Amino acid sequence: MDRQKWSQEKEQREKVSLERHARLSKLFKENRFAFELERKKRITDLINRVEDPEQRQRLWSIQTDWDKKMKNAGSEHNRYVLARTFFWEHFHDKWQPTLQQFSSRFGNDDDNG
Repeated sequence: MDRQKWSQEKEQREKVSLERHARLSKLFKENRFAFELERKKRITDLINRVEDPEQRQRLWSIQTDWDKKMKNAGSEHNRYVLARTFFWEHFHDKWQPTLQQFSSRFGNDDDNG
């Protein structure tokens, strides 16, 4: 794919993403029920597109766990704190060790963490 075509397609993807975000943001503010329906529909569509049944099941398990934790959070602020905590736990437990492993495999022994 040539750079110009990729750049044009990137701009189009960004435009569509921003429009989608604006629509969801408006729904979230004006009609939380409709927002939740849309959110669940998008998650279902995404997971159901995964061809590998085992991977699809793992994704459903993760999503169910996430929804349960968020439901029991109690407040918007608590959901935010939980999401942030889950992200950083995952980063430190999964991403960072994997990145360090790749770094050492490719000869870059500089540990910045």
